[in-house]
Amino acid sequence: MEIRNVTKIITFVFFLCFVNIIYSQKTKYLLFDSNKDSIVTVGETKYYKIDKNLFDINRFNKTDTVCQNNLKQIILTTVDRLWKEGKYLHDSIIKAGAQKRRIKVIESYNQIFEEIYILEEISENKYKKTRVWWIDY
Repeated sequence: MEIRNVTKIITFVFFLCFVNIIYSQKTKYLLFDSNKDSIVTVGETKYYKIDKNLFDINRFNKTDTVCQNNLKQIILTTVDRLWKEGKYLHDSIIKAGAQKRRIKVIESYNQIFEEIYILEEISENKYKKTRVWWIDY
């Protein structure tokens, strides 16, 4: 009986870690709204300021353009959802690590989300896609 319980617990922890790893590696996309969001420069670094959060534009220097048709395939998120999802994944990783007695230190949600992009409309049918570093600390 105890072996079955241990097997179930190990399987559950493995499944939880596997789901978290796959889910966390999804690329996240935020939409820049020029009516409420802004671009801020501090020193020589430019940031997107979206919902009172800063995203470093210069960190990766990776930009591309996306046409309106390709935008339909992209799932957009919000800063609020990033915070909630980041906290949930962080807590899950810490809990799984505590059960294994190996705690992983996560200093920033950038370690959880593989890539974060900001989409900024540059014309009626085109968007600039910029990879950013989330200043979440």
